[in-house]
Amino acid sequence: MTTSRQIDVQVDHHPSGNLTLKERDVGQAMWSDVKGEHLGANPNVAQFYQQVAKRLARHAKNGVIVVSYKDTGPKLARNS
Repeated sequence: MTTSRQIDVQVDHHPSGNLTLKERDVGQAMWSDVKGEHLGANPNVAQFYQQVAKRLARHAKNGVIVVSYKDTGPKLARNS
């Protein structure tokens, strides 16, 4: 039986306004920036998240299990 690859995924928001997608294998300490596909240092929020969605769908299709997803962006204010 083959064990599926398991990864953690994180979106980093840089002070410059750029967004970068990072991934690491579960249990590893070091994150790797995802290269290409408009996923590194991208200032275009809509384009970036469209590409993130495509990448996550491709991972699911290929049997890669996303164990955790974290977005380090600013917290949005709630209307109470």
